[in-house]
Amino acid sequence: DSSAPRRFEESRMMHLAIGLLIAPCAALSVGMTSAARPVMGSAVAVRSAQRAAPAEMSLGVVKYAAALPALYGLMSINEYCTHRWYQHAEFNKEAWMQTIACFLLRKKEIKIRGGGHVEHHAETYDDMTLKKDERWARSPAAKSLDSDAFRGTAFTWQTTGLMTFQMLPSAIPVFKLLGFGLGGTFAFLLPGMLLHALVWNMLHPPMHGLPNVPLSVGAPSTWLAGLRNTRYFRYIYENHQGHHVLGGQCNYNVCCPGTDHLIGTYVSTSVWQPQMRAVPPMGAVERWGAAVEPVGVPQAPIDKKRYASA
Repeated sequence: DSSAPRRFEESRMMHLAIGLLIAPCAALSVGMTSAARPVMGSAVAVRSAQRAAPAEMSLGVVKYAAALPALYGLMSINEYCTHRWYQHAEFNKEAWMQTIACFLLRKKEIKIRGGGHVEHHAETYDDMTLKKDERWARSPAAKSLDSDAFRGTAFTWQTTGLMTFQMLPSAIPVFKLLGFGLGGTFAFLLPGMLLHALVWNMLHPPMHGLPNVPLSVGAPSTWLAGLRNTRYFRYIYENHQGHHVLGGQCNYNVCCPGTDHLIGTYVSTSVWQPQMRAVPPMGAVERWGAAVEPVGVPQAPIDKKRYASA
């Protein structure tokens, strides 16, 4: 039959045509499927990132929220340790500290003097003013303070730098645990140490009747002078009064209260106030100046018997 080859040819051409139509469609389909895979993968990644974002944000909030309390705690501990074991030279009385220090420094004995702080206590009346009478001025303790216009009470820039350096061994690892690098650590540490020096100089030299610390010497006393009318200033003023009244054996924190309470060396006003010693009336003896104090702080009794004619 002559029509059979013709039908076969028509069938072959039809299959070829169908193949030509299917092939591009199949290729397009495969291409679309291949192209869709990364898109779908990206979508999954985006959804994962979106789910992770709130968690990361929460961690970031916790990290920054924990930074300030952590810094305050470290500053309180550093202030306490420096004041107690260096300035009051209690390092000399601690056998275990002596043992470690002597081993590390290869020395038989180490004694520290406290940088004039013990002499500062000897010079201070219980009304926080400083002795300046002729008899006191001739003493070795008084003479040891004469080279310093602030008589050992101010935080100079050198002292602030030293305190900042002391903070590094504790601040760097603690802030690393919180997720901060060196840059982030110093972004908190340096302003914190400046604020500490500003509070110290606002409080300490004026409360002992000495002039304000100028910028050329240290963090200026006047920058935070407005705090002198606050409850915070009254608290740290009274806290430091107690430190002097009880012979420097308690209330070692000055600007950053806290460590005294944890260690058990905090003494409340109601305990130390009855132990205040009588002081000469103002004008009866020479002083370096009148104490800058908030209203309502405890007042030392006046020694009227000894200075009856004053």
